[in-house]
Amino acid sequence: MTTITVYHCSRLPFVAEICNKLNGKKNGDRWLTARPNKYNRNEAYILYWQYEDIEDAIKGVDGEDATDIVGVLKQNGKDRILRRVYCYIYLLTNTLEIYTGDNKAEEIAKSIGQLLGVEFIQIKLNSENLQKIYSQHSLELKQVMFKNIHGLMYEILRGRFLDDNEKFKQYLQSFPDCLRVISFRPKIRFLNGNQKYQVTINADRGTIKLSSNGIFKWRPRTEIRQLTFLVAATLGLLR
Repeated sequence: MTTITVYHCSRLPFVAEICNKLNGKKNGDRWLTARPNKYNRNEAYILYWQYEDIEDAIKGVDGEDATDIVGVLKQNGKDRILRRVYCYIYLLTNTLEIYTGDNKAEEIAKSIGQLLGVEFIQIKLNSENLQKIYSQHSLELKQVMFKNIHGLMYEILRGRFLDDNEKFKQYLQSFPDCLRVISFRPKIRFLNGNQKYQVTINADRGTIKLSSNGIFKWRPRTEIRQLTFLVAATLGLLR
């Protein structure tokens, strides 16, 4: 799954200035490249580069596969690999999108913010925001997660068209502030007509996760930008 961590800033310079301040800037074994997005004049396309130890870089790989990969790479004299993280700054929403859901996102946001002289704050949503998103921008609500229900840390409900499910309605009425995660089929403009993939918005982490649905891993930037836009519009962040 692809995960995007979203940050917001109250003010940002123009795209040309963003790229001028970021492109080629180095910090030890980390550096940035940046250029205007040739498909959207309001967006800066940024790559964050960093060398990582092999063991750290493949933590998401299953145990035996990870051991095999590390062994092969070390046999070939490789102790570190170069990691690339995609980032976008979109001026219409004043958002920074970082294409990773791990703790590296916070480090990248801080580094970019310092170079630009601004502060990026990770977005947070409340239950009302999530309800507004799925009611206005969803073709089908498929999964939800409530927090602190009946003494449980988390309660997950799954099904088709959950917004019509009686148990979900009951939970929402009894615990209106406890809805923290929603998964749904988004109502956006798709480039290839495939509307089957699922989007998960985590209100606490400020992340948007795209399900591969067993068919694909990445989605076009045009589609992801629409997802960020609807979240930003819900939070009142549009310029």
